[in-house]
Amino acid sequence: MKTLRKVEVIPVFVEFIPEELVQDKIYISKEYGTAIHLCLCGCGEKAVMNLKPVWNDGWTLIENNDKISFTPSVLNNNCPNRYHYIITNNVANVV
Repeated sequence: MKTLRKVEVIPVFVEFIPEELVQDKIYISKEYGTAIHLCLCGCGEKAVMNLKPVWNDGWTLIENNDKISFTPSVLNNNCPNRYHYIITNNVANVV
């Protein structure tokens, strides 16, 4: 896959997801097994990620010091552009 652009993301660990989200921040609630962010294309649509092991079908959050990664990749079906990206060490590689 060819990377079209890179977006640096900022992980924010919270218990509850805030009502207002900030672009390029990923809010992670380990207590509720959820991560949410605004689509990285800038369209403003939310991308919700259910996290394992709380959810059987979901993403794995990998923490490496202050960096985060997710597997598998993210395909935001709410986005009109259907953005697809891989988040590794706080960088989303948009493909």
